[in-house]
Amino acid sequence: MNININTESPAQLKDKPRNSLAPSKSTVYVSNLPFSLTNNDLHKVFDKYGKVVKVTVVKDRKLRRSKGVAFILYLRPDEAWAAVKAVNQTTMFGRSISCSIAKDNGRAPEFIKRKEYKDKSQCYECGEEGHLSYKCPKNILGEREPPPKKKKKTKQATDSDDDFDGDKVIVIKKSS
Repeated sequence: MNININTESPAQLKDKPRNSLAPSKSTVYVSNLPFSLTNNDLHKVFDKYGKVVKVTVVKDRKLRRSKGVAFILYLRPDEAWAAVKAVNQTTMFGRSISCSIAKDNGRAPEFIKRKEYKDKSQCYECGEEGHLSYKCPKNILGEREPPPKKKKKTKQATDSDDDFDGDKVIVIKKSS
């Protein structure tokens, strides 16, 4: 297996926009993970280094079991570098963990895309009913609080239409 490591340092990333998501530079590739760790477990391990946007554990398609590899997407590249420096070559549950900035394979938009779970009656980690993944008994490191629900922005109506002069354009940005 070939692993390519992105060699941009945090200093080189310093002048880039801080809040724009750059998945090719802010995604950490983690390997040799214990097979029993869940998305929520990894979220708990890696959120101490920065804002974790998404955790993807690579699983066998048929068996739905972990392959011991995961991708951790951070909001900012410097947070990803902090995680790589802190976790690379450390021991977790008796295994030596390897971390690096993930190689850009051109599939970043696919990786960012939020997965929709239509059936919310089952846990997507274990497939059992009665709980969701945040409270799954398979989470070795315990439960995790779900992120707060985002408020939808609504267009505010003006008191009167007299203020409208026809030349003004109101732009409402939808947060993702």
